[in-house]
Amino acid sequence: MSATDWHEYVGAIHIHSTHSDGTKSIDEILPIASQAGLDYILVSDHMTLKGLEEGKEGFYGDLLVLIGYEIHDLNHHNHYLAFGLKEVLSPELSPQEYVKEVEKGGGVGIIAHPDEVRQLLRKFPCYPWTAWDALGFNGIEIWNHMSEWMEGLTRINILKMAIHPRRMLRSPTARILKIWDQLSEKRPVVGLGGIDVHGYPFKWGPFKLTIFPYKVQFRAIRTHLLLRDPLSKNLAKARQQIYSAIKSCNAFISNYRWGDARGFFFGFEVKGRISLPGEVASLGQGGKIVCQSPRRANLRLVCGGNLVFETFGNSFEYSPKEAGNYRLEAYISRKGWVFTNHLRLS
Repeated sequence: MSATDWHEYVGAIHIHSTHSDGTKSIDEILPIASQAGLDYILVSDHMTLKGLEEGKEGFYGDLLVLIGYEIHDLNHHNHYLAFGLKEVLSPELSPQEYVKEVEKGGGVGIIAHPDEVRQLLRKFPCYPWTAWDALGFNGIEIWNHMSEWMEGLTRINILKMAIHPRRMLRSPTARILKIWDQLSEKRPVVGLGGIDVHGYPFKWGPFKLTIFPYKVQFRAIRTHLLLRDPLSKNLAKARQQIYSAIKSCNAFISNYRWGDARGFFFGFEVKGRISLPGEVASLGQGGKIVCQSPRRANLRLVCGGNLVFETFGNSFEYSPKEAGNYRLEAYISRKGWVFTNHLRLS
């Protein structure tokens, strides 16, 4: 299978509407997502599937809308994105219980903003993931727009941060990348990007504005999914394709602020066959890791959490000598642009 045999779809994950604490209805969000050029969006309001119950899941032109919800425990901690379910689970379940229930129901479960750390705005406390003994989650948000933005706030830069919410994004934290690499040594764990969009109204003295407008965040952190077949126009099949790609780690994330990453390619080539992130390939037949980028960037190859190769440009080839979980990071002007999922070489 060559790189051209794969089909890339770009979307936004972790979206709130007026069904919970967002400021726009799903109907209002749809044209904004379409104008941003997205192929799909995943809506996840807090503890409700009202959008699904209202029949909002489906195709709107070329835009696919899938609806899940964001679960939390009794203390409103340990937030968890669940997709592919038809009912809301009991709010009395522990994180270990709702992670298991989502898995039993055949759903997709993603740990939300797992490493939040912030103190400035007491009205918005941090909600890190603490239940790491829970078993059965499919992945974690390795980059959450709102989390990084709030971590970077100071009393001096708060207005600048509010006016330019994309410009202040730098990259996933070293601590979450370390956790992700360690988890992936045991089993495949997909790394996704979450925008966590609400469109908050914000007032700072005489200044009034909206932090994180939907149209801004739809042009920030995106999740690129790689499908073996074109996305079906049949809703049930398309839903299965999207969720299967997520579960299989056939994905990479990008920050559109630093350039459109459509067409970015990272894989392992041996005898004309290409394996992409999420797949397993054998080193026994030789082969090389290849990367092609739509723009010049600092390209960093990571294996087992360690940097093994680095270059600047549009492409590279690398002959790995050791088995391991390889992923790629791309930076532009020292800011994170692309982070792929792991490619497993045995």
